[in-house]
Amino acid sequence: MLHKELEMFFIAYNLTRCLMAQAGAIYEVPMERLSFKGTVDSVRQFSVAIAQARSRKNQKQLIAHLLKIIAKDEVPDRPGRRDPRAVKRRPKPYQLLNRPRHLMIELEHRSKYRKNL
Repeated sequence: MLHKELEMFFIAYNLTRCLMAQAGAIYEVPMERLSFKGTVDSVRQFSVAIAQARSRKNQKQLIAHLLKIIAKDEVPDRPGRRDPRAVKRRPKPYQLLNRPRHLMIELEHRSKYRKNL
């Protein structure tokens, strides 16, 4: 079942990317500028209407409208915004629990672990 679920996620991801590529090609928008989350939201909104369309012509019109909305939902161009991946250590106001709880004693001289002192 896990493999089936993963395959469905890959199919949904590829379908979303395919729609983005198609919208970008038709409306001449670079793929980097199209919003993945916006595409997912648009597909969710249009999926019911497309499924309930009575004719192929209506379905094609809805899909064309969907592609137009995908192409309009651009993310802003922000040049030079490349952040390195890093893990930030956040200081905690408590000492480390590195002994069993019943042996752990709060140290008075370590005031750096107390926030309100």
